[in-house]
Amino acid sequence: MRIKKKTILYAAGVLAFGNLALQALGFFYRVLLSHFAGAEGLGVYRLVNSAYLVLNAGCLSGVTMACSRLSAACEARGEGRRIGAILRLAFSVFFTLCAACAAVVLLFGDGIAVTLLGDGRCAKAFPFVLLCLALTGVENIFKSLFIGLEQMQYTATSEVGEQLIRIFSVGILLYRYQGEDYGTIAMLIFAGMVVSEVFSALFLTRLFRRSMAHTSLTAPLDRATARQFFFIALPLSASALIGNIISSAGSVLLPQRLMVAGLTYEQALSALGVISGMAMPLLLLPVALVSSVCTALLPAITAAQAVGSSERVRGLIGRAISTVGLIGVPATAVLVPLAPRLSELFFRQPLTAEYVTLLGAVAIVSYYQMTSGSLLNALGLQHINVVTAVSAELCQLFLLYRWCASPRLGIHGYLLAMLLTDTIAFTVNLCVLRCRSGFACKPLRRFGVPALCGAALFLWTRIFFRVFQDVCRTEAAALMLTVLGAGVLYVLVLRLMGIRLLRYLSRRIERPQLPHLCMW
Repeated sequence: MRIKKKTILYAAGVLAFGNLALQALGFFYRVLLSHFAGAEGLGVYRLVNSAYLVLNAGCLSGVTMACSRLSAACEARGEGRRIGAILRLAFSVFFTLCAACAAVVLLFGDGIAVTLLGDGRCAKAFPFVLLCLALTGVENIFKSLFIGLEQMQYTATSEVGEQLIRIFSVGILLYRYQGEDYGTIAMLIFAGMVVSEVFSALFLTRLFRRSMAHTSLTAPLDRATARQFFFIALPLSASALIGNIISSAGSVLLPQRLMVAGLTYEQALSALGVISGMAMPLLLLPVALVSSVCTALLPAITAAQAVGSSERVRGLIGRAISTVGLIGVPATAVLVPLAPRLSELFFRQPLTAEYVTLLGAVAIVSYYQMTSGSLLNALGLQHINVVTAVSAELCQLFLLYRWCASPRLGIHGYLLAMLLTDTIAFTVNLCVLRCRSGFACKPLRRFGVPALCGAALFLWTRIFFRVFQDVCRTEAAALMLTVLGAGVLYVLVLRLMGIRLLRYLSRRIERPQLPHLCMW
């Protein structure tokens, strides 16, 4: 089957290829960090990173979404000259916010580290955090424009190159240091990130100039465009900022509540490092494919809405929910039974089956919640997404405070809080999407088929692994053969259900009939 450009399959395929490479490199990067920093070092880095995410969310999240949506709408209407005005406005807003954040951090950095993050060692990394923020802003604004213009290949190339440079630079810095000051380790990690961000910023700037060389970008900024920009950016920035503040508060609060449950500070910080730097990244490997679908659909939905194609909007929303289930649920079902062995193999960190199963459920629900939020943003309903996201974060923080202090639950209380709040947030978003767009929910197609496929893969993955453990000489070979066998089984199960995923994604409008189920 020949894949045409300017289709969702092409865009998602380009992003998926880049994201899979990025996930593989990112997994190796986390193994590298766990080797040099250890669980406690990853915990300190997680605290610093939580502060960075708050700054990033406040300065960038709304700006980049506004760039993507407005550039996609301009492209759909043939108004490419307005892209230059959008770009100039985006940079003006970002650098103004970035300068304000830098002033606060440089003046009150020690107090932020001790009072808010709870660990004075974090202050060492703050200068490099600010450098990383400024360079990331340049990179992400150009990325958002390329996504809106459906030039996904540029963003994929940039991200893979950035990750390669990050692994190389961080690895050299940590190898040369070989110390046990975890504040210095966090600083060196961010220093390596700055090096990689320099590459991305210069690379994307050069590509943008080349790709827009034949387009006039001198159109002045009109009031209507500015109003649209801030109408999109302000609520999303507020939502992301509040959400990240609450999430960062959870990262700071989690070790303290685990100490109430009976852990020492070092054990509690190690628990935070394990879940954020080892277990969660392992179970979230399928996010590379899920996020590709979400990113590819956003400009397509915005463009369809801009030209008044309600039928296409409904079809794309339904296709997004179905595809995320067909990718995220089976992939997580394969990872759950293998995760304990993978964690010991790569991180030398044991994980219990109960812990991994609960984390897998959290991952699946988070995929659906992430997709539903992206769809609301694409439809211009970002104010509703703001309310649900912030409400979910507040509920999660409250439940974390109550449940993680229980000796019976401990870290499992954090996982249960994430599972419950993400499920509620997704349910609310789905109801809003159903009411506002009129897309057909079709529970069998959207959720039943992925659940059946996931159940079959979960059971057979366990069988495959036991068989290959007896046959293969090494555990690594057994794991590789198990994943290969599960992949083949996945394709066969979809075919038995009458689904060809590539053909399904390549259609521009979703067909109404349900897949033919074949029971065996």
